Amino acid sequence: MKEGVSDDRTSRLISVFEKGSLGLLFTAVVITLIFGLFLFPLPAFHTDLEAFAPDGPNDTSEKMIEEAFGKERIPLFVHVEVNGGGNVLSIDSLMQQQSDLDDVLAWSESHGPVISEYIAIPDIIQRGLDETSPGAKLSEATSWEQLLNDTLDEGQTCADGATNDDLIMLASFGRDALLNKDLQFESTTCMWLDSNRTTGDATPYASSNLWVLYIRPDLDDEARQNMVHLLSLQFDTLGEQGNLTYGLISDDVLSHDINEGTIDNLVWLIAGALLVVVIILSFAFRSVRGVIFPLAALSMAIVWTYGALAAITPTFSVLHVAVAPVVLGLGIDYSIHLQRSYEKRRSEGSDTPEAWALALNELYLALTLTVITTVAAFLSNVVSPLPPVRSFGLALAFGVVSAFVTSTIVVGSMHVLMEKSAQKFRPKSHWDGLKVKAREVVITQRRTQAFALIFVVMLTVGSVIAAAAKLETEFDLTDFLADDMEVMQVRADIYTSYEATGWRPIYILSEPLPGQVAIVDDLEFIEASKIMNHRLELAPRVVIPRAVGDGEPMIESIHTVLQDAIEGDTEFGVRHGLRVIGDDLVGNDYNTGDAVEALIELSENQSVGDALSGSTWSERVGDVAYLSFDSQSGCANGCLQFMRTEIMVQVSSNSESIEAVEGLETVISQSSGKYGIQAAMFVSGDPVRLNLVLEGLTTSQLESTVISLIVSTIVLFALTRRIGLSIIVVTPVAIAAIWVVGAMALLNLNWNVLTVMVTALTIGLGIDYSIHVWRKYEDLKEKLEPWEAVKEMHATTGVALLLSAGTSICGFLVLRLSPMPVVQDFGVVTSLTVLFSLILALGLMPLLLTADSLRDNENAQID
Repeated sequence: MKEGVSDDRTSRLISVFEKGSLGLLFTAVVITLIFGLFLFPLPAFHTDLEAFAPDGPNDTSEKMIEEAFGKERIPLFVHVEVNGGGNVLSIDSLMQQQSDLDDVLAWSESHGPVISEYIAIPDIIQRGLDETSPGAKLSEATSWEQLLNDTLDEGQTCADGATNDDLIMLASFGRDALLNKDLQFESTTCMWLDSNRTTGDATPYASSNLWVLYIRPDLDDEARQNMVHLLSLQFDTLGEQGNLTYGLISDDVLSHDINEGTIDNLVWLIAGALLVVVIILSFAFRSVRGVIFPLAALSMAIVWTYGALAAITPTFSVLHVAVAPVVLGLGIDYSIHLQRSYEKRRSEGSDTPEAWALALNELYLALTLTVITTVAAFLSNVVSPLPPVRSFGLALAFGVVSAFVTSTIVVGSMHVLMEKSAQKFRPKSHWDGLKVKAREVVITQRRTQAFALIFVVMLTVGSVIAAAAKLETEFDLTDFLADDMEVMQVRADIYTSYEATGWRPIYILSEPLPGQVAIVDDLEFIEASKIMNHRLELAPRVVIPRAVGDGEPMIESIHTVLQDAIEGDTEFGVRHGLRVIGDDLVGNDYNTGDAVEALIELSENQSVGDALSGSTWSERVGDVAYLSFDSQSGCANGCLQFMRTEIMVQVSSNSESIEAVEGLETVISQSSGKYGIQAAMFVSGDPVRLNLVLEGLTTSQLESTVISLIVSTIVLFALTRRIGLSIIVVTPVAIAAIWVVGAMALLNLNWNVLTVMVTALTIGLGIDYSIHVWRKYEDLKEKLEPWEAVKEMHATTGVALLLSAGTSICGFLVLRLSPMPVVQDFGVVTSLTVLFSLILALGLMPLLLTADSLRDNENAQID
């Protein structure tokens, strides 16, 4: 760069700070106040699966079908235990559960209602009493012997139940899904029945049981989560009043706890990051102003960042808690480099405006390139299909720009306004000590070039192998909660207490084919539905309780509703040309439209149609079929407009969720088409949204990495005009990204909503160190031999990079203080990113630069 241009720039900067420091500082304060206004009140945090889910290929159809059926029902699991341990199936415990259930249902009715459907042991027992002994009440029972006498005929034993398919289904579901694995009834209940009801105690034993409450699905997310929280408080009150404890778990419970804890988490992380900044600045500069000025400037940057975020979005994502430590960790780098150069100029006799202008002029190119590449790395996340990741990338990019502006302009203005130009600066002895050690490193570095290169190659190859073998993509709301939280303890208890755990619904939604107004219910439809139902039974992860004999798969569809109705009333089947043979629903003098007529008749039946949940036939039909009576489309007598099939699957991990969804998609592909159901079908539900999130994470990671690498290379090439030199500068950064990924595999960390950014982040952060090293070496190599230039680079820029990297690492490690595992992992990964980038910038890059210089010198001698 021409000297004249440099002098002109310096003169302009001196003039700006001499005349405009007060105005610049005042403007910064005003901007801070404006952005600060958006933070009062602080926007709420919103975190749930739907917030992370990207747009899906069937969103339009899904929304239309959702408007017809209503939203999917959402289960809330209630884990019931006796205080201090005991038998939840004792008469006293059952009576207490019944009383508490009545209170909960009454509370629900007074608030909306909140609960639309429920499955609970006391209700199942009461329903059995209603069928066999009308008028008998569980609340009035005195013993299990009385209950059994009221529900079983004289002489009946446990063996007699083996011939009752409905009883087997209920018993299997109850034992697998609702009762603890330690259930004991053969040695108690069955023995009492086998002894002609004369010997022993008939009371069964279980240490816990499970209720399933379905929350009203038409509530919006925030209202539903708040209602679930109020419901949990109601259960807490019941637990305090009685001898039972209730633990609640659902996605709504998880989301509410995440959102409530995030604000405190954010405050502590900001406080911790600021404390780290104070400590590092105190060590680096050992002056009050050297600490206060950058601290004030970076605090402004934090307010600008969160204020701007609050101005454009009504809610924050849980990811935004990591913005402050990252911005502070990067911003402190700018302050250290600038203030170090500023101190040097002041100690040489320059006044305050001149010293700061010279510092800016010396570092403007390296800092500008640093900001451009870092912002590019963060902005690369705008291509992510996941909304929170896009927002997080934008927030980080704006935060970096804010930190750069405040570190250069605000800090400089503070120095000019508050320091006396005549004040003399003494050389800093701790800088000199680091310079001596840095120069000594070059001796070892030069001697071990071959070994260093071999080591880098071996470690890089090993990292690739480890990452390919172990890294997986994961997403779970529990990653945002500490393991010692109550909801996590409940989750752990449920997973260890019941055979069937982690079960949740997946839906197959069906709509008419393009150009048709309804799904034709002809005989081929009945046959295809039967075949599809059998395929669903064989699909992976479908819940089939088998504790007592062969249970029925937990599938709710038009096929199962009609089959259950005909098994309970054969005349109903005859009226509509249908009958059941074995487990198959088949036609019997069937005519097109008979299925719709059967569904219409059932939709008017208000009697109990499901012994387990107590749902009526009308409710069951409303859950699986939407009937249109639009005369204009030829459906005056009723047409089948949409179908919804609910399949309960047991998924406890991301891989199991993927397996379940892919299995159902296979069933759809096999059951549709020319010889299948003539309808457009697709899979929906939370597991499907989870799969979309996982796919989005993978896409985000790949695209952001490629974009960051391309932008960094283009910027460097535009500056150097040499592709070879650009590759030299980028190479350490690319290797650092590979090392970080390998370290993740060794530490058993996986890709998640934050760590997917690590490769792009490594490029964005690591390129900073490479640029600083390259720029300093370029300035020195014209005056010194290559290795002497490296020695001086280590003594100056290397020392500053060491301190700034240490600051960034400490700032990022503050994230380890977060109770959220996903944020903790991000803190570790970003710290490793800085560490590896520093090691390779100071260790590998000088070898590449000196080799390039020596080659250029040889070529010059030949020429």
